[in-house]
Amino acid sequence: MVTLNLREIFKRRSKFTGFYRISPKELLLPADMGELMEPVNVYVEITKEKGGYRVHLEIEGSLTLECSRCLSLFARDMSLSEDIRIEPYPTKDIVHIKPKDLDVSFFEDEESFDLVNLVREQIILSIPIKPLCDPQCKGIPLEEGQSIDIRFSALKKFIKE
Repeated sequence: MVTLNLREIFKRRSKFTGFYRISPKELLLPADMGELMEPVNVYVEITKEKGGYRVHLEIEGSLTLECSRCLSLFARDMSLSEDIRIEPYPTKDIVHIKPKDLDVSFFEDEESFDLVNLVREQIILSIPIKPLCDPQCKGIPLEEGQSIDIRFSALKKFIKE
């Protein structure tokens, strides 16, 4: 777990940079999202801004995903470059959001900012809703005359040849 004390870091400097190697066990991606086979390389650059911080992340690694058409497993290389603003959780009951606020992540404590949660969030956001092994994937190969669901075979009589 990579925990940063942002308050202490920015007492001494205006910019923080670091390189981390985060294991799949630490990232704990949800099982239905895919699987990381190797550690992920993360370069992070954090600068202090009014009311929060600006985080630049570069994430590199490889994910194993399941094709949504043919159900085969395939590897997808990940090379992400993201700029995110992070702020403390709002303390008011009502918060008005502007379009520029949609790229904001929140943290609970400046003294123990968990970088792994932010990296996990960015990886999950980068995974396609319907991953495909190939854009031209034909789906599950069927034998000649075989139907995927026999309940729909009665509809074949309506097809005119």
